[in-house]
Amino acid sequence: ASEGGHMEVVRYAVETCGEEVLREKDKHGKTGAHLASEGGHMEVVRYAVETCGEEVLREKTNDGSTCAHWVSFTGHLEVLRYVVETCGEEVLREKDKHGRTCAHLASEGGQLEVLRYVVETCGEEVLREKDND
Repeated sequence: ASEGGHMEVVRYAVETCGEEVLREKDKHGKTGAHLASEGGHMEVVRYAVETCGEEVLREKTNDGSTCAHWVSFTGHLEVLRYVVETCGEEVLREKDKHGRTCAHLASEGGQLEVLRYVVETCGEEVLREKDND
């Protein structure tokens, strides 16, 4: 439901089963917040934070990716701005297990507006960060 942005279904699941349904991870380690971020579903992302706290945005997948990493790759700038406003700009500099920052993932995903935002927020030195490859 989080992945598809089905807010009423997400709300029903939480009311029925408790907030832990938003914290549960799939086989890749993604939570509902990761899936909602990746899909650009702001309402679900906000609900996850209101329900579980900002730490839900900092959760890492099996490869060390946060919500900021996923949304940088898929290009939903409004959601990325919300994640940064909520967690601080340091989430943009955080590296996954492959050494990739949000700048790397925005570049990989062809997300120019996201890349510009990351550079405006963190400075151009973020473009010089090396990944593990």
